[in-house]
Amino acid sequence: MCKTLVLAQNENITIAQCTNCKILNIWRSGVLMNFSFEQFHVFYKATERLEFDNYLENRPDGKEVVILSTPFPDISLVFTREEWREFFEKMEEASYMQRVYELVHN
Repeated sequence: MCKTLVLAQNENITIAQCTNCKILNIWRSGVLMNFSFEQFHVFYKATERLEFDNYLENRPDGKEVVILSTPFPDISLVFTREEWREFFEKMEEASYMQRVYELVHN
């Protein structure tokens, strides 16, 4: 049985890890993303410095969003400016807390 440890959480996003199987889960708006610990850090490092305004697109209703591609061509992640900021704040917090737990428990 997996022991789940919540690393970062608010009303829209929960980032938790399973310490037994070394999987990190990001729960966000009906989407569950699963990463190995290494994949999470690669994803975080590859996306943390992306500026919202540099990737701006408009939805059909005119709302400004950023669309992140995934390895699956038919599935993309869509973020409003606020969701973008919140997503990366929680990823940064989770990355930090993961390092803290590694130090404490190893």
